[in-house]
Amino acid sequence: MFKQLALALERRLLRSFDRVSTISSGMVQRALAKGVLPERVRFFPNWSEASRFQGVSRSATLLARLGVDPSAQVLLYAGNMGEKQGLEVVLQAAVRLRTHADLVFLLVGEGAGKARMVKLAADMGLRNVVFAPLQPYDDLPALLASADVHLVVQKRGVADAVLPSKLTNILAVGGHAVITADADTTLGKLCEDFPGLAVLVEPESVDALLQGISQALAMPHPNLVARDYAREFLDKDRILTRFVDEVLTN
Repeated sequence: MFKQLALALERRLLRSFDRVSTISSGMVQRALAKGVLPERVRFFPNWSEASRFQGVSRSATLLARLGVDPSAQVLLYAGNMGEKQGLEVVLQAAVRLRTHADLVFLLVGEGAGKARMVKLAADMGLRNVVFAPLQPYDDLPALLASADVHLVVQKRGVADAVLPSKLTNILAVGGHAVITADADTTLGKLCEDFPGLAVLVEPESVDALLQGISQALAMPHPNLVARDYAREFLDKDRILTRFVDEVLTN
């Protein structure tokens, strides 16, 4: 009863605004489903300082500082290490790839689940997994540019109507992302609409993740589809210009 009342109030509130903005196409559809008129909905995605991330080179110095052999192929997860990410699948993939001496899983960030992941990797004896703390924002372009594959890993049902904020900068740097999401999510539809943008694989499947990694490693660098998408649709200056124009002209 309370839930129905809350949803009814939400619909009434949303319909009362002159403009309703969202950060993903999936959220646009949800706003429409709640009765917001199409002409009132605006799409302003999370942005990237795209120019700051483009034309950046791999940094052997940074990799060495993080404890990674600069000559290795780097499979990077950078971001929050919580429960919703389901990073166990990454460690299971590392087990399957432990005989590939040229591959290193680099997990950068903090979170409530990090200590458990570090212990689990140690218990598994994974020498091909390196954990590193959250890096300064100034080092982020070089960090992202130093990865051969970016792992955008989430549990099933998490990647529904939003895009992970980390993905914007991965695309801007021209990275190859392996994304775990179902095809009917916002992420899935984005990959369908822009072939080559990223590699979409089934969530919570080690076999699917390994196949995605293999596919991404075979692609040429940089990922021009990803870089051009970020420049066209995710650039901070372009989005803010659209926002200002919308406010001033309506």
